[in-house]
Amino acid sequence: MNALTQDEVILELNHLFAEEVEAALRYLHLSNAIRGLDHLVVGPVLKRGYQETIEHAEVIAHKIRSLGAVPNLEVNISLGPEKIDGKQALELALTFEEAALEAYQDCLRRIEGDVPLEEFIRSQIVVESEHVAELKQLLVE
Repeated sequence: MNALTQDEVILELNHLFAEEVEAALRYLHLSNAIRGLDHLVVGPVLKRGYQETIEHAEVIAHKIRSLGAVPNLEVNISLGPEKIDGKQALELALTFEEAALEAYQDCLRRIEGDVPLEEFIRSQIVVESEHVAELKQLLVE
C-alpha cells in the first residue's frame, strides 16, 4: 500500500476530529434531554462521555497542528427538543460510539505504513472499544 501524503493524513485526522466533536455535541444534548431519575443516574455517564470526546477532539487537533495544519471542522448536525429516557440515551450514545470506533478502524486501514500515526489510531481504537463495551454493559437487562 502506498503511504498517504501529509495532506491525506490531515484529511483523515480532520474527519476524526469532526467525528469526535459531533459525538461531544450529541452527548451534551443527550445529557440535557433526559429528566428525573434518569438524569441523576445516566446523566453522569453522558457528561463523562462528553468530556472524553472533547479530550479526544483536542488530541486530534493537536496532531493536526503538529503536522503544520489548522484543524478543519465540518459538522452537519441537528438535535431536536425531544425528551428521552435514560435507556434511549444510552442506546443513542452506543450508536455514535460505535460509529467513532468504525471511523478509527477505517482510518487505520488507510494510514498503513505511518507507524506513529498507526499507534495513535490504535490507542484511540482501544479507548473507543472500552466506551462501546461500557455502554453495552449498562444496557444489559
